[in-house]
Amino acid sequence: MNASSPDLWNNISCGVSIDDFKRVVYPVAYLIIFVLGTAGHSLSICVFFSQWRVQKSFTPVNLLMVNLLVSDLMLVCSLPLRISYYLLNSHWPFGDIACRVILYVFYLNMYSSVYFLVALNVLRYLALVWPYLYLRIQTHYGAGIVCGLIWLLMALASSPLLFSKRGNQGEGTARCLELALESVEKMLFINNVSFPVGFFLPLVVIIFCSVFVVKSLLRPRPGLGRTRPCRKKACALVIISFGIFLLCFLPYHVVRTIFLYTEKNFKMNEYKGSCHYLCVVRKIAVISHCLCTANSCLDPVLFFFVGENFRTFSAKWMGGRRTSHSVARRTLQQEELHVLQK
Repeated sequence: MNASSPDLWNNISCGVSIDDFKRVVYPVAYLIIFVLGTAGHSLSICVFFSQWRVQKSFTPVNLLMVNLLVSDLMLVCSLPLRISYYLLNSHWPFGDIACRVILYVFYLNMYSSVYFLVALNVLRYLALVWPYLYLRIQTHYGAGIVCGLIWLLMALASSPLLFSKRGNQGEGTARCLELALESVEKMLFINNVSFPVGFFLPLVVIIFCSVFVVKSLLRPRPGLGRTRPCRKKACALVIISFGIFLLCFLPYHVVRTIFLYTEKNFKMNEYKGSCHYLCVVRKIAVISHCLCTANSCLDPVLFFFVGENFRTFSAKWMGGRRTSHSVARRTLQQEELHVLQK
């Protein structure tokens, strides 16, 4: 949620406005994310396309990553419109429908990315802790159904944003990406629902999976005497994945909740804090929004960690003897299991 509202910040009783702050921070942050996201995802597309040419299909992990890539690209492609809005002094020339779609895309990207990350963590947990179960349930169709359900549920859950008033008309300027005064309570209700379902529950699942994965990776294997370097690298991957999740989504959800409750009290004339505190909350909300958006350019880090391993077993796949389709798929599944267990 953009921590911005001309109706709230131009309130006479406090006179707090951070419009200048937004018009500096948002364009700079969005431009950096756009450049890094475009470069990172372009390379990711090349990697996945090369795998598709060799395998003619995606493994479950690859399929989840491709969907995560599509989700990120949706947000990255919308950033030029956001940049234009703030560079045009908070004027939206693209129409009301585009405004609603841009806001919808942000929430769709955020929560679909959250659940794709959850699915990837669950797969890694199963591969390490329950490898035989993983091999039994690992099918292309099963992963496709999971991806389809994630898209469907997140699309439906985010749909109220298509009908929320987000633009404002004032002084001949069309507004967008703003929190309208009359939408505060509605957005607070949406936040109170999305916080436990869209953030807290996925966080618990990811923590559970990460703890057991790291514990399994660090356990000495018979005959090795100590943890292998590749397993330490895999532990680093788990930590990086968890770190990206916390960095991007934890500050945003916590600050968004504080921000909305503060604005509700301000709207109802029940605000008891200082104007300085109100200004600080709004500025922190802007920064947390930028961190959340940065998720779309940090995910390629995970793509390249796994991409290196997938290129390795893709080379083995190409160099092996030609086998039947069923045997080939079974070999590919075993190779992927080996990669996830490294």
